[in-house]
Amino acid sequence: MFTALLCLVFTAGDGLPLPAFSQDEWTILRSMSPAVLLPDKTNKYEQNESAALLGQHIFFDERFSSNKEVSCATCHEPDKYFTDGVQIAVGTGQTTRNSPTVLNAAHQRWFFWDGRTDTLWGQPIQTMEHPAEMNIPRKDIAELIEKDKTLGPLWEKTFGSMKESDIDTIAANVAKSLAAYITKLDASHAPFDDFVAGDKEAISPSAQRGLQYFIGEGGCLRCHFGPWITDGAFHSVGVGPLDGGALKDSGRAGAIDKLKSAQFTASGIHSDDPDGIRATISKHIAKRREDWGSFRTPSLRNVAKTPPYMHAGQLATLEDVLEHYSTLENFVSADHHRETILEPLNLSEQQKLDLVAFLESLTAPLPEKGLLTAPD
Repeated sequence: MFTALLCLVFTAGDGLPLPAFSQDEWTILRSMSPAVLLPDKTNKYEQNESAALLGQHIFFDERFSSNKEVSCATCHEPDKYFTDGVQIAVGTGQTTRNSPTVLNAAHQRWFFWDGRTDTLWGQPIQTMEHPAEMNIPRKDIAELIEKDKTLGPLWEKTFGSMKESDIDTIAANVAKSLAAYITKLDASHAPFDDFVAGDKEAISPSAQRGLQYFIGEGGCLRCHFGPWITDGAFHSVGVGPLDGGALKDSGRAGAIDKLKSAQFTASGIHSDDPDGIRATISKHIAKRREDWGSFRTPSLRNVAKTPPYMHAGQLATLEDVLEHYSTLENFVSADHHRETILEPLNLSEQQKLDLVAFLESLTAPLPEKGLLTAPD
């Protein structure tokens, strides 16, 4: 009887060991949960309800594109955890990169895969005016809002008369409205967080083993740590272009000059905190040789719901991602740089299963239903 009880304590239902986490490991786990969103002082409308409502209207409205067929939701579909499920985003034209989720996006330090924007509200106008994304100039955006029987009054309630603003201020406020809506798209409380909070049955034994490997032997914490499970930095992880061959996309290296010259930034005239820490950091960003071909490390929260993976959707499944890190057989590097922290993990089949189970435990419910469609 006593032997049988010991077996129940130390083995899971699959007959494999149930991990026991040390005090040091629990210290790490508590640093990963809960995820708390810090305010963005560069956008004074971030918590403004009428601004968020305006942003939600615009997010789902296909009129805000040159062909009247593309909205923000085209590439960020709510039922796909605000992604589009395809390798390369297609708007009014063909783009070159994958659509990342906008769930929890307000936590990020840098935006776009290459970080060419340093605020959440710095991103939308670039997207709306881009010829392959929505391809609509800001003056047309302003006219649509001003003439619309719903959006016009909502704009006045939020920002006052549009006639009293210049077109760039109008564009900045459109972007801040979209950012206010996106900030409400929170999906950050997952079974993993319940496990860290003390519910030892919140995630499966397999997920617990995967978690223990993730924070320990796997070395995954080098790039995926903290409550958002990312370092927010830029790395080249050796995944080649979709069409094969050498790396072609300069990534972060090509973004630095764009960041320095961008109009809507933390330090710009439209920022509500131009002398704050976010602006100060951006001013001192320098181009580095090792930035060539590197891309932003995404948060792993909800990662199981957002395939395909990597900046161009090169890897279709989580299993493909794990296989890449397990072998690094097809590692592609720039001639002058290779990410030195990467070594093949040589994962067993069970370790792959356990890691997938852990990553699935990071899936949170979608935000409330009222945020998932255009407002009534």
